[in-house]
Amino acid sequence: MDADKRREQIAALLRKSSEPVVARTLAKHFDVSRQVIVGDIALLRASGLDIFSTPKGYVMREARQKDPTVQLVCIHSPEETKEELYTVVDNGGEVLDVLVEHPVYGVMRGELNISSRLEVDEFIKKIEIHDTSLLSALTEGIHTHTIAAKSQTLLDKIEQELKMKGFLYQ
Repeated sequence: MDADKRREQIAALLRKSSEPVVARTLAKHFDVSRQVIVGDIALLRASGLDIFSTPKGYVMREARQKDPTVQLVCIHSPEETKEELYTVVDNGGEVLDVLVEHPVYGVMRGELNISSRLEVDEFIKKIEIHDTSLLSALTEGIHTHTIAAKSQTLLDKIEQELKMKGFLYQ
């Protein structure tokens, strides 16, 4: 199969999938290396497709769930990150991303797609293993999360819980 055809099929697979697709799964399916898939994804993005990487794999933005979302501005110390994320997932939410306003680069965004305590723990572990800091370290702890949930009622509950714990920026 030629590269253009493979990229068309990758885009079609991502459009159909409601779950993230891992690069190695695509590589195996198309009998190419993972690095070829990474390059294909880069070229598909450059052609205008809204594909983003998550810790769970690639997702086409248009394939995302249509659950209601809210953006909440938060502030806390790095040590409180786990508690903040637990608060969201324990109340039925998914933390889709984190955004910070950088003085030079403007808005910087990191895809998270965290919906369980296990995923929170994996995220925190990756931060520790790679000895890196959170994006919010660039903004003295101020950051914005896009949060999705199955209902507006759950989103309201999540917002109230975060407010009660002092995690919302006032």
